[in-house]
Amino acid sequence: MKESSKTSRRERPVVVVALPFAYREGVDEYNGIMRHLRESSDDWDLRIVRHSFDAQLFRGLPPDAVDGVVCGIDTHPGLSGYEPYFDGEVLEFLCSRSIPVVGIDLPFDLHRYAKRGAKCAFVSLDSEAIGRKAAQHLARLGCYESFGFVGSFADRGWSRDRGAFFARELRSLGRRNVRIFQGEVKGRKDELLAWLKRLPKPAAVFASNDYCAAAVLRICEEGDLRVPDDLAVLGVDDDPILCIHTRPSLSSIRPDFESEGYLAAKTLSMLMKGEKASPFQLVGGSMTVTDRMSTAPCAPSGRLVRRADEIIAERACKGLNSDIIADMLGISRRLLDLRYRQINGITVREAIENARMARARKLLTTTRLSHREIARSCGYSSEAYMEHVFVKLFGKTMSEYRSGSRR
Repeated sequence: MKESSKTSRRERPVVVVALPFAYREGVDEYNGIMRHLRESSDDWDLRIVRHSFDAQLFRGLPPDAVDGVVCGIDTHPGLSGYEPYFDGEVLEFLCSRSIPVVGIDLPFDLHRYAKRGAKCAFVSLDSEAIGRKAAQHLARLGCYESFGFVGSFADRGWSRDRGAFFARELRSLGRRNVRIFQGEVKGRKDELLAWLKRLPKPAAVFASNDYCAAAVLRICEEGDLRVPDDLAVLGVDDDPILCIHTRPSLSSIRPDFESEGYLAAKTLSMLMKGEKASPFQLVGGSMTVTDRMSTAPCAPSGRLVRRADEIIAERACKGLNSDIIADMLGISRRLLDLRYRQINGITVREAIENARMARARKLLTTTRLSHREIARSCGYSSEAYMEHVFVKLFGKTMSEYRSGSRR
């Protein structure tokens, strides 16, 4: 940062980006920042901080050395990998210097910073959307006697909210046997093991994040609880290294971290230009679930529907229909439709249409393909029929959707 001249800083604002690059979330958030720069007129001189992020980084610099900061949870080495950490002093320092700053998923009370009129804003994942997504996904498997939530961060609002909305959504879906365990997992292994054993089996457990879920898997292994036969486990963040190397491999929700980074960059741009920005913003976005062995269906019907979902995800845009799926599974179409509707709440045909429409929306917003080319790519022989389905589902034409997304 010391090497840039004042002239170059005036031409290209210096922006410090400090994110947890050791994890998928940090990389995705960075990609979101870069997407904002590609789509906007902003031209920033980015300075990347990969390791320690604290006030000492900025002390001794001229007042105009940095024009803006995007920062996320820092990490420090721990026995089980890099653990979340953030030094609140750095925010105090940046606010005192009136440096515009946008924090992503910071783990403490932020209102004291926002109320000072400082040039700061905060972007966080929508805990309600995550809790509901977890409930809907586990409920779709259709084979559990009970459900549980394990939150390893009782002092974090996001952890409590994920558990509360998980339980609320399950009850709205008719699943009444839902229990919650909140508190530090490391020091309460015996207590948590006893709690897990009391859950009516088979049970499904949603953990507040991947590290908490990995701890649950270790406790299950030590306590002779079989995963996924006795207990299915689902985490959040979908960190590939952690999830693949647990025993068994961990299923996890992947939040829309890229949209977090995009929104953070957009908000920082507004603050740097002296514009008013909302101090707190939530990101729900497009969440996906990566299914691994920790949530493998325990009932035959669940395995059947899971296989149907895999076929739809792989071949929906390749002339797929219900008869083809039934033939591949070696069952009648009537049985397939019955089991699929029982677990997923929609028909196989609707699931195929949903998969095709998801691809259509992506192509409309990320490519310049014509509507005819998109129809062909999504498995439709008729552009007019695809337009009909699109309007029915989304209430607007493909042209209106494409132009709206560009604005």
